[in-house]
Amino acid sequence: MWLAVLVLACNGGIPSKTLGPLREVTVVSEHWRLVDSTVVRMLQRPIATPQPEPEYRVRVGRADQFQAYSRFRIVMLVGTDDDTLVRSVLGVRADSLAAGDFGLYKVPNLWQQGQFVLIFAAREPGLLDQGLKVYAERIRRTLEEVVFEQMRRAAYFEGAIAAAADSMQRKYSFALDVPKRWQVREEFADSGFVYMVVHYPDRNVFVYWADTTRVLDPESLIVLRDRLTGRFYDGDSIDRQFTTTDTIEFLAGPAVRLRGVWKNDRATIGGPFVNYSFNHQGRFYMLDGLVFNPGKKKLDQLFQVEAVIRSFTPK
Repeated sequence: MWLAVLVLACNGGIPSKTLGPLREVTVVSEHWRLVDSTVVRMLQRPIATPQPEPEYRVRVGRADQFQAYSRFRIVMLVGTDDDTLVRSVLGVRADSLAAGDFGLYKVPNLWQQGQFVLIFAAREPGLLDQGLKVYAERIRRTLEEVVFEQMRRAAYFEGAIAAAADSMQRKYSFALDVPKRWQVREEFADSGFVYMVVHYPDRNVFVYWADTTRVLDPESLIVLRDRLTGRFYDGDSIDRQFTTTDTIEFLAGPAVRLRGVWKNDRATIGGPFVNYSFNHQGRFYMLDGLVFNPGKKKLDQLFQVEAVIRSFTPK
């Protein structure tokens, strides 16, 4: 079995207004009863914030009422190469599925400008659940890229401060796109630590660097983050019971990503954080973003903070 991930082009002249929250995935399938539990489990993994929130919101759409769902921001079609809706999008590409094979296709701007459509297709209905389970991580990563593009637009809807990025590039040989209204703080730059902050709600991003490489061991990275935030963030630390780790590709190399909950026992506060650690051209970097927004949902802000982190560019 194989999985093709193809990005298909679309025609211009389409409407420009999409509907739906930034993290909502509208799933449309003629075979929902075969795949419902697998799709929900795959898309709604809890993310600690510290009150867990589902990674994505899921809206279920009926294939026979698709016209009502074609305007939504992120649409996922799950079906076979013979389904009318799937074939209407893929056309002859659907014929490339051999018996037992699966295909994953990402189609931007199909029915609406700024829209992303993800299609998971199997040769037969009985293979859909199996294929979704086998390729769940690939589907999640593809959706993650789509959502980060949406979150990038939200984070920078007012634009970026070009002078801030230029200044960091000259001083430190790296840059981030600093959203407008954010402030860059450099009082700890001599220790290889600079950070950005914005309020309402409170969000922070820091960059730590060292002119050496480091073994990307999650436990040692947790210890390092605690040391840095204990010193520079007035005693913040990680609540380890909520921490998850994975390895992702970042800047064409591996990075360890930590997600979880930070806390400050002195101030009795906390919230979610995300952390990237990686080596690049003989340097070690740790990029970290956090949110403090008590009593409110926080995952959208956390994803936007991560979108800021992903704007990082070394010289």
